[in-house]
Amino acid sequence: MSENKLNMQNLSVGKLILYVLPTIIALLISSVYSIVDGVFVSNFGGTTAFAAINQVAPIFLVVASIGFMFGTGGTALVSKVQGEGDPERAKKIFSLITYTLIAIGITLSIVLWFVTEPFLRSLGTTDEMMPFCMAYAHIIIPAVTLFMLQFYFQSFFACAGKPKLGLIDTLLAGVVNIGGDALFVGVLANKDPVKSVQGAAYATALGLLVGGLFPLIYFFAKNSSSLRLGKAEFKLRYIGATCGNGISEFLTNVSASFINIVYNSLFLYMIGDMGVAAFGTVGYVNTIFGAIASGYAVGVAPLIAYNYGAKASDILKKLHKNSLVIVIGYSIIATIVIELVATPLASIFSHNDPDLLTITVDGLRIFTLSFLFKGIPTYGSGFFTALNDGFSSGFIAFMRTLVFNLATIIAVPLIFFYIVDAQKHGGMESYEAAYYGVWYSIVFSELLATLLTLLFFKVKKKKYQY
Repeated sequence: MSENKLNMQNLSVGKLILYVLPTIIALLISSVYSIVDGVFVSNFGGTTAFAAINQVAPIFLVVASIGFMFGTGGTALVSKVQGEGDPERAKKIFSLITYTLIAIGITLSIVLWFVTEPFLRSLGTTDEMMPFCMAYAHIIIPAVTLFMLQFYFQSFFACAGKPKLGLIDTLLAGVVNIGGDALFVGVLANKDPVKSVQGAAYATALGLLVGGLFPLIYFFAKNSSSLRLGKAEFKLRYIGATCGNGISEFLTNVSASFINIVYNSLFLYMIGDMGVAAFGTVGYVNTIFGAIASGYAVGVAPLIAYNYGAKASDILKKLHKNSLVIVIGYSIIATIVIELVATPLASIFSHNDPDLLTITVDGLRIFTLSFLFKGIPTYGSGFFTALNDGFSSGFIAFMRTLVFNLATIIAVPLIFFYIVDAQKHGGMESYEAAYYGVWYSIVFSELLATLLTLLFFKVKKKKYQY
């Protein structure tokens, strides 16, 4: 990325938003893949088919997280090297990271082909759901490498000074995916549940073919960006630094996958497939919020990393201050908007099932309160990644997505259960209170994560001069 773009002097809130907007939209569109699949499958395939693709989704979220880790961690390293004035070494490091990710993707696709079914059975996936799960997985697994590359290149398009090109690539991939869903699920599946799941998988795979392959071709060819794939500098310390920088993004996604499995298991136990379907809908809304917040963190990261490498502390301070204003403002607005439109959002996935609609709306209204607190830790983790401080970023991510989540998902339902059991007020049963406690647990988890992130901002301020 050219210095006149990275070493920005006029860092107003409006200009900063416009600068990162292409990356935000690109990540948002990428996240829409699973959502579009869910809309079509829920309406044409039914509740069990919809629950099945949500049961499989955490596996592929882990796969995507590897691409995201290499993208965000690699961008932090490459942008820092660019800021230090060594563009040729930056290109060689970029090439090494890309080739390594491709090798990992091919290996993972082979492994997943054999372990997905036994893994799903170990999670308690029912015999009724399993055919749908495997019908979806066996089509997506061969596209695993492309899945990783799409998330990877979203970060590097911004680093290379081409965020708009990244947006165009993602838009094309999104159009292919949505068009494929309309054709394969809406028309050709003829409301057959298994064919609906397979159609959604084919549509996603075709979208990934565009989203993952085009950037690879672009960076191999002669281009006008600051990066190009070519000769690599094979030093393991660069891979180590990449993974160290991006570990927070990896931990965030892997932990989120694990927590989703825990939530799915709880709701499956409490109210059956309908509970998994309801949580899947809420998860889609959470995905949209998270994509926008993560898109901002990814989009602003090259600016932070470059100016940190260039020792431009005044610009770094202004970047951080304006970023906090943007993130907090977005969190408040998003919470209000989603609370207001909870019913129409839930109805998209309820396929005229009034019971599912009621459960989903109740859960969504509670879960959405967590959006007030999600923005700061999402940005904070990305901020420290951009500063090449993998420990701080990783610690925030680990505590937020795993420790706090597990602690609250155990403690909050129990507290709700015993409070209602002791007081017997409002006509609510203790078991019902525990059910609502599961929904509320994420709110308390994100509150703890926000407090931890603010503490890190205060402690690390002097060291990084922001």
